Amino acid sequence: SDTTAKLAIRQKAQQLREIRRTRRIVHNTRVAPVRAEELQAVHHFMQADLLASMTAICLYPLLLVIPGYVIGWLTDVFGFRQRTPAFRLALSIPLSISTSPILIYLIGRFASMQAAGGALAATWICFTFLLVRRGLGRPCLPAAAHFVVLGWLAITLFTSVDLQIGAKDYYPVSAFDYSVRSEFIHSIGTTGIPPANPFFFPGHTVSLRYHYFWLLLPGLVYQASGYAIAPRAAWIGSVFWCGLGFMCLISIAFRVFWHRGKAGFPRRAIAGILLLGITGLDIIPTAFLWLLRASGMLHAVLPSMEWWNEQVDGFVYTALWEAHHLSGLIACLTAFLLIQEGSRQTTPRQVHYAGIAGLALATAAGSSIHIAFVFAIYLLVWTAIVLAKRWWRQAAVLAIAGVIGMALALPFGLSLRVSGGAHGAAAAAGGPPIEFWIRPFYPVEGLLKALGHGGARALTLADVLMLPLNYFLELGFFFAAGVAWWRRRRAARTPLSPPELALAVLVTTSIVMCTFLRSSVIGNNDLGWRGFLFAQFGLLLWSVDVIFDQPRTRLLTTLLVLGALGTVYEVANLRLYPVLADTGLVANIGWMAPDRQLGSRNYSAREAYEWIAQSTPPRTVIQFDPHVQAQDTSALLYARRQIAAADLNCLAVFGGDQSLCPALIADLAHLYPAKGEPV
Repeated sequence: SDTTAKLAIRQKAQQLREIRRTRRIVHNTRVAPVRAEELQAVHHFMQADLLASMTAICLYPLLLVIPGYVIGWLTDVFGFRQRTPAFRLALSIPLSISTSPILIYLIGRFASMQAAGGALAATWICFTFLLVRRGLGRPCLPAAAHFVVLGWLAITLFTSVDLQIGAKDYYPVSAFDYSVRSEFIHSIGTTGIPPANPFFFPGHTVSLRYHYFWLLLPGLVYQASGYAIAPRAAWIGSVFWCGLGFMCLISIAFRVFWHRGKAGFPRRAIAGILLLGITGLDIIPTAFLWLLRASGMLHAVLPSMEWWNEQVDGFVYTALWEAHHLSGLIACLTAFLLIQEGSRQTTPRQVHYAGIAGLALATAAGSSIHIAFVFAIYLLVWTAIVLAKRWWRQAAVLAIAGVIGMALALPFGLSLRVSGGAHGAAAAAGGPPIEFWIRPFYPVEGLLKALGHGGARALTLADVLMLPLNYFLELGFFFAAGVAWWRRRRAARTPLSPPELALAVLVTTSIVMCTFLRSSVIGNNDLGWRGFLFAQFGLLLWSVDVIFDQPRTRLLTTLLVLGALGTVYEVANLRLYPVLADTGLVANIGWMAPDRQLGSRNYSAREAYEWIAQSTPPRTVIQFDPHVQAQDTSALLYARRQIAAADLNCLAVFGGDQSLCPALIADLAHLYPAKGEPV
């Protein structure tokens, strides 16, 4: 009964007071932390992170190469069997990313995670048979490709693992998101499909309400390792492979869709991949903020260069922060390529292309709802154009792929309608998913508000007028290259080819939707931030044409250099901002630490959670002080355990009945009273 539960909590309170005193050393600003020079490191967390992450990276080919290779061989899409080993290897990764998650979900949902592992093992057996019977050949990759892969590996590890300096341990800025993903991965590995919301336990588990398909892969790695590879390390491995998969997709697109001749293909593919490292002109407002900081007019500099305005994220930022959204993009673009190629096939083979495209669409729906939503609108627009032009083969492929995709994604879609636990279903938390707006331009909005002209009409008008400048600063080189490509294409006075028309419609749909719509379930505008990636993909393909087919101008070269400098700054800032915050060079942030002792506090917190992980079963429920600013990043990043209430709202937006949260918080107040209340 409730009375018995409250009595039990009170009886345990005395035993937990000593634990609370210890925790204050880490979290209570009134207690002076031990100076770093007085501490001696006991654990080498950075080495452990590197070893675990590399181990995870080495395991992922079982999930993200072999399944796609087997599917490609069995269906022979894009002439898989007759292609070179390098092409087959490159295609296998996006095919795996596009098909493995939905198959794992369906098998795990209606059977078990063990059955899903068995299905993956079946692909390994098939691959072994092909290896013995046919041989795979030796992929002949350009030397530049090896440097690109090694460079991406270095960037992934540099920006993802903890940086330990003596007895100080610093996580990167991206840990703000990694910590949430890590808890989701732990939940998948311990509770199966559907996973439980790891942030809310009102006496029973409640189902997770989230697009978690990409997280199923690191969940399998975590589970298959016997929980030896931590969820965060499994996630870091998925970040590397997701970025690599997108590079492979770019090269495939230049070979089968945006082809400009066999002789120029390698150079164009490498150029397209290198352009993934170019961002917009965010370095300019960031430099201005640093000047204000140096002059004393500004206290804080942003932890990420992308945050100065309503975000249009570069590909490197997207891969490092939001690999699950990038995986959804890969799935949609793989479906895009399959649909385009399938329309050129005979009727029996069209089914192969449409079937895999349908799998990819279902994967996208469960990996990134916002990415899938934008692509779904594109498919509706494109289908109308295809019917108007009477391209019946492509219409058939679109219809079959759409039906298969909706049918396979239906169980996941239905699971989002409710978020209940073992004691019944409850209405899911959250507000209306989409609302109309105009993409804002923060600097002008701030200026108008400072001048007393912050009315809704004035701000809307200003945002509309500033859209060209807004997108020029956010896209930089790609904005100018896109304009140059269109000017050249219009000057040719010839109709767009089917591939050109399909890409133009995709870019236009992405821009229009992400300019005038936003997602509103949470504060982040994931629709506007992630859905714009389709436009960026199209601009990247056009930019390669501009680089190779048009004379270079001083403007394009300057924008290219500034975009590269922006990415270098962003990578360095993700890694070093927490260290700089401890030195006082930049502002400290509440979700990192309340003072300049992040390194020492985080080291102590990580030691505590490592002890919990080694001393308790994986399905243990833990609780820290829920009075947090944004989140307790250290707890979410290192705990690897179900949390009773992750904050004062129990993070019920991720699943569960919000009405059960206040009673839980009231009970926890006996252990963790609010500041100023008696113990």
